[in-house]
Amino acid sequence: MLDEWFNMALKAAVLGSPISHSLSPTLHRAAYAALGRDIEYTAIDTPTEMLAQRISELDDKSLGYSLTMPLKRAVLGLIDNRSELVNQTGCANTLYRDAEQNWALENTDVFGIVQTIKCANLVPLNSASIIGSGATASSALSALAELGISDITCFARNRKAFTQLRDQSASLGINFHPVNLESEIVLVGDLVISTVPSSAQKQIIGALGIEQELPALLDIAYNPWPSELAEYWRMHHGSAVLSGVEMLLWQAWAQVELFTGEKVPIETMRGALPKELSTG
Repeated sequence: MLDEWFNMALKAAVLGSPISHSLSPTLHRAAYAALGRDIEYTAIDTPTEMLAQRISELDDKSLGYSLTMPLKRAVLGLIDNRSELVNQTGCANTLYRDAEQNWALENTDVFGIVQTIKCANLVPLNSASIIGSGATASSALSALAELGISDITCFARNRKAFTQLRDQSASLGINFHPVNLESEIVLVGDLVISTVPSSAQKQIIGALGIEQELPALLDIAYNPWPSELAEYWRMHHGSAVLSGVEMLLWQAWAQVELFTGEKVPIETMRGALPKELSTG
């Protein structure tokens, strides 16, 4: 039965809204082609109110879904079978079949962030800052904890999100310092992870003191690249700048393994990236 399922024409998709800009189809299709698997991977525009319907459409040919904004937290109200990491971060980016073929939730964003930082040879790190307080900030917090960082400052405006991040930090044994973004941003630590979209970066740049010495930056916003924040960082401070496309690459690599049970060479997927975005 499992052999028959393995040889079926299968399908998967990335859900989110908006979704037309997603690089997930490019990365996943390259991986499945390299594995010799007949898997159709598409992008389906899915606002939050349509997520339950999309989940109901899963059938015997479905491997699962990759989930992006605004669905990473919303999906938790629809699927109870979750990994410890999903419960820890309060968000999931992958819906897949577990070993018993039941639908389950996983967070591969944490792995993506950890791998990006490790591959850039930035470890060990003593402290770090996060800009933003959404689902990706929660994943960044767990990733930094996995890298052994116990002192983290977070810059954001959403007080409710601060509470969630503070609770998460307490469970991880992290010293958490929330700072309201209304004031000037004085960054601390060996690394900054920016989780804000490109549309909000001009405001972040305006709040940074041009004289302050800045640490390395991981900018989750990668399209277009270099982002406005990355350009500013390089121009004024010359610090190391990591692209969020590297995180995207590694989290997709982990999703492929969850969907198929097989590993693909990371360079196969990297080679599928548009040249202007490639980090290799």
